[in-house]
Amino acid sequence: MTAFLSRRRAFIAGLAMLTLLLVACSSGGATPQPSGAEPPADCARVDAGVITLSAKDLKFSAPCMVANADEAFTIHFTNDENQPHNVAIYPDTSKASELAKGDIITGPDQSTDIEVGALAAGQYFFDCQVHPTMTGTLYVVAGG
Repeated sequence: MTAFLSRRRAFIAGLAMLTLLLVACSSGGATPQPSGAEPPADCARVDAGVITLSAKDLKFSAPCMVANADEAFTIHFTNDENQPHNVAIYPDTSKASELAKGDIITGPDQSTDIEVGALAAGQYFFDCQVHPTMTGTLYVVAGG
């Protein structure tokens, strides 16, 4: 009987930990970057308020984007193939709320601009709403 109670307590403790983890991960805010961490070198970066991104072969031209904290910016998105694509930005991978969303466009060589309001420093999630495997990270950095 004692072994049964021990296993039951361990199960309840594990369930409580899982619940706390799920609550913490679904806060809805941007994930802070580790202190001193730099975004990867292959990210598309803001230049004069614009990030240039495209889609081809069912993937984005860059796995990530970098923008400056507290500054609005535009994503100039070009679809370079016959598949429909767009770009949507969310606080996290739960996609519980959208921060910005572009129109779905079909290429080749069709473009659209997505206006993104000023965001706090942190990591955000983006995807193509038509192709959920097309995803990336938006790094919003302070002191841009």
